[in-house]
Amino acid sequence: MPPSALRDTAVGHGLQALIEELGALGIDAEKLRRAAGLRSLGGTLTQAQRLAVLTAAHELTQDPLLALRAGKRQRVHHFGVYGFALATSPTFGDAFAFGHQHVEFAGAVLRITLRREGDRVVMQSWNPNSLRGLLPFVAEFWRASMVTLKGEILQDHFPSTLMRFPYPRPAHWRAYAELFQCPLEFESETMEWHFDAAVFSRPCPNASSLTANICRDFCEGLIVGADGESSLLRELRSYFLGNSGRRSTADEAAAALGLSRRTLFRRLARDGTAFQDLLDQTRASLACEFLENTHLSVSEIAERCGFGDEANFRRAFTRWRRITPSAWRRSRRNDEHASVSRLSSTAPMAAS
Repeated sequence: MPPSALRDTAVGHGLQALIEELGALGIDAEKLRRAAGLRSLGGTLTQAQRLAVLTAAHELTQDPLLALRAGKRQRVHHFGVYGFALATSPTFGDAFAFGHQHVEFAGAVLRITLRREGDRVVMQSWNPNSLRGLLPFVAEFWRASMVTLKGEILQDHFPSTLMRFPYPRPAHWRAYAELFQCPLEFESETMEWHFDAAVFSRPCPNASSLTANICRDFCEGLIVGADGESSLLRELRSYFLGNSGRRSTADEAAAALGLSRRTLFRRLARDGTAFQDLLDQTRASLACEFLENTHLSVSEIAERCGFGDEANFRRAFTRWRRITPSAWRRSRRNDEHASVSRLSSTAPMAAS
């Protein structure tokens, strides 16, 4: 079976850690974009395009530890609303199920299957040799990224029990042992990752079923976009989603989409909108979802919407909705209570 890298499945997350690590080595995102032959590093990338980025990163430096170090940089906030959906799942099993269901969204470039063997789970990557000489780099970046992300979701060491790699032991294999903290097998016939199945029952420290569901639904809704929406608006919304936990600037967004700031603004004007308007719409919608449907504090919501300061968030929200966040939350809950009361009062009439 061919690798899923050859399928045009949209992925929007996972590259920021690699870009940051390359930046630390003096290789900027623009150089990476040109080497990959892409118009943009942001928005929606097919997996074939993502594979082109990984190939370019591998070729731009001879540093053997690049992929492992880049993977260790991954954090929940790098994945925006998608990352929050994982981190706020009730249990790690719930997070894992959602993550595996959308594994391409997390950056996989090979088909991955799961099987249960007693008290352990085995993740197998299929047809790894299709990646040829790039395989070690991809394996290092993917597994370092995932073990780091899973550890942050658990706020604890992820219980890997065995990793198998279908290539010779590299000279830097001790870096594998230090990061993965489990037995390693090289020159294996299969590419597998074994871990303790008991981890599925562990609660996520930041669990909130309501928040997780909102993040999942909101993420999918924004990426799909409205009917007739241009590809640029969909890409920009996807970029905002991937960076919802931090402040997004026009210069950064334009660079991520492979455009100049001037070109981005001109194309947005052609679509009848402006950068700040689209960013505000995204933030306002997300903030309203959190205020109405969760018990997160205003400060926590501010952080999830990319505001480092609660006061700035309050001012922005008041500008968007002409009401303070707290007042908006009270009004929505009062409306809900009123609706429930009306339904209760009419129930006997409906029954008569």
